[in-house]
Parts: sequence; C-alpha cells; structure tokens
Amino acid sequence: MIRELLPEAGHFYKANLHCHSTMSDGKLTPEQLRDAYRAQGYSVLCITDHEYLLDHSNLNLPDFLMLTGYELYIKSSKDREEAFHCPMVHLNLIARETSNVRLICVDPEYMLYACKYTDVTQLPRVGELCHRHYSPSWINRVTREAQENGFMVFYNHPSWNLESSATYLQYENLTGIEIYNNNNANTGFPRDDAAVYDQFLRAGRHVVATANDDNHNKRALDDPLSDSFGGFNMIKAERLDYASIVAAIEAGAFYASQGPEIKRLYVQDKQVHIECADAREICLVTVGRSASRGRVPRICAPKGQSVTEASFEIRPDDEYFRLEVIDHAGYKAFTNAYFTCDILG
Repeated sequence: MIRELLPEAGHFYKANLHCHSTMSDGKLTPEQLRDAYRAQGYSVLCITDHEYLLDHSNLNLPDFLMLTGYELYIKSSKDREEAFHCPMVHLNLIARETSNVRLICVDPEYMLYACKYTDVTQLPRVGELCHRHYSPSWINRVTREAQENGFMVFYNHPSWNLESSATYLQYENLTGIEIYNNNNANTGFPRDDAAVYDQFLRAGRHVVATANDDNHNKRALDDPLSDSFGGFNMIKAERLDYASIVAAIEAGAFYASQGPEIKRLYVQDKQVHIECADAREICLVTVGRSASRGRVPRICAPKGQSVTEASFEIRPDDEYFRLEVIDHAGYKAFTNAYFTCDILG
C-alpha cells in the first residue's frame, strides 16, 4: 500500500509567507510586491507587516492569492543599543480567513508603523490593550489567543532572535518554524535553521517547516543580495483559494525550498521514497544516529551526474523522519517532518 505524503490531487502553488511592504518597513507597495512575485512564478503571497494587519484581498487575481497576516514581536529590552544584542521573539500570525483583521494582545508601544496611518487604539483587536512582557508564559498567551481567534502561528527566523533553546522550546501553540529566512541568510546568519527545527521535533512537537524571504526590498530585485525570491513554499492544493491553501498549510501538504524541486514523496513497505529534480544529494534525518545502525541516510550523485530519486528504510524508533534535497549549487529543499507513530502505526 502506498501512502502519499504530498497529495496526488491538486497543483503546487509557489508561496512566500513572510513579506514587508511600505505599510511598515518595506520599500515596495503591496501592489508592487504582488506584481513582482507574480512575475517570478509565485501564486501566493502573505504580506506580514510589523504589527499592522490588513486584508489585501482587493489585490487578488485569478492566478494569484493574497493571504492576510502580520508579524508580532516582543523584545527583552527596549533600549535602542541593547536591542542589537538582546533576545526577542518574532511571530507570523496568518489568518485562517481573509477578513480576520483582529490584532492579538495589542501593545501600542510596538505599533510604530500603524500609528502613521491610523489611531491604533481603534483598530480591530481581541481583548483590551495590554503591556507585553518578554517571557515564555507571556508569549504562550499570545500564541494561545492567536490560535483561539483564527490564526496560524509561525516562529520566525530562530537564529536572528538570539534566543536559547531553553527558552524557545517552552513556546506552545505553534503551527510551524521558519526553517529558512532569505533576508537573514544574506546578513550573516546560518543558511538554514534545520537544527532548530530538529530540536522542536525531538521534543515531540508536531510543527511544520516554512522557507520565506522576509523581504524588505531595500536593494533592487536584480541585486545579488536582494532579499526577494530566495525562500519559498510549494503548497499542494486542489484549488487556488483561501480555504484550500490554509488547509494545505495546516495539513503539511507542502515542502519548503531555497531552490530544489520535489516532485513526489510517499511511503511504501516501511520505506520513504522521494522523487525530485536534478540534485547532488538526498539526505534522511531522524531523531537518532541513523548511519550507526546499519543504514546509509545519504544518497550522493557521482561527480558530474545527478540523483533524482531515493528510498530509505524508516523504523518505529526513528520517532520522526524528514528529507533534504541538495542541488549542485548547494541550495536545499526541506520536507516537513513525519512522525513514525502516525505513518507506521
């Protein structure tokens, strides 16, 4: 029996789920962002301006969908100089319904951009105005209220946040982790946060992994250090509509990528099989040390050749497994993690 991990039905839609416009600290208007991403073959864009939640559905086109979301943050210090070195948390809140524009745990001190356009105390919100505190318990209040009020919650750019694992592993009610952030990769941070994703998985957290641009477009789109078009998600859904895309994200029916393409992913006879575009190597990642137990968790192409498929045995005590595809330029695609208790029974 074959179990498809990416749905057979439907189409792949290319999506950037982390983006900033002129409504906060980005340099392009929402319409310019839509046009730029559409020209590059994207079908989905979520503009997540800082502490400013807007419904951009007026920009939808038959072949392009705008999601509703924003980026919420909490700093451990409000001192301007300390802010460069202090831990903080950034969360993307993406609405499950396009018209949901109620802000969560609103603290006017954080609304530096929205206040330029409107009276922030009059914006739609959940509950009363508050004063945020940097602590796991307070952040869990934010994530809980977000989930209860119709948002998916994503932990953004872990390395950039400068938080320790002792802190972020206390966060609850997360939908996913940003495994790659193109903006941060351009500014000296690790090329990906796969190690952080594995920490959450090893703690038994069933979260998905996204790759995004976090683009502010302070450089031209064709600049080698442009923060656009470097991280994306290929979402498999039957239709390009809001409900279908959100359902696919929550079901993990997508993969995250810096460039490589995954065509098929399935399990059969206790083996996971992957088919992809030309790649240099394909790797299996599990909770433990796979290679030390008589299994080779890496397939490499001979020099000058490519690998386009691979199969790996999966075992109940793997706890979870995920795969990475690495192309000849070193760019990666990341599958979501799958827990063996769900796959093998």
